[in-house]
Amino acid sequence: MHSKEAIDEVGCIHSTQGYDLNYAFIILGNEIGYDSDKKSIIVRAQNYYDQYGKSTASDEELKEYIQHIYYVLMTRGIRGTYLYVCDSELRKYISQYVDTL
Repeated sequence: MHSKEAIDEVGCIHSTQGYDLNYAFIILGNEIGYDSDKKSIIVRAQNYYDQYGKSTASDEELKEYIQHIYYVLMTRGIRGTYLYVCDSELRKYISQYVDTL
């Protein structure tokens, strides 16, 4: 923990990579979802706001990049990781593989 206030702060891939946390709390935003018809993860580039991350990436590269970001974030929690998934279809899909509250 860097400061007393850190418990009340939100981090990002840049501030948490390389750190192990007791618990990680991850929000999977509207840039990632699930297409239940195609049975595949989808990326909505218009909802991804890191201009440097998508400026030269193809759609497939951006999908891989975003999935990698979430993978890194979801593996930071030593004792557990909590997910909040904005996309309802992705939430249903993920709930097949992880415990839900």
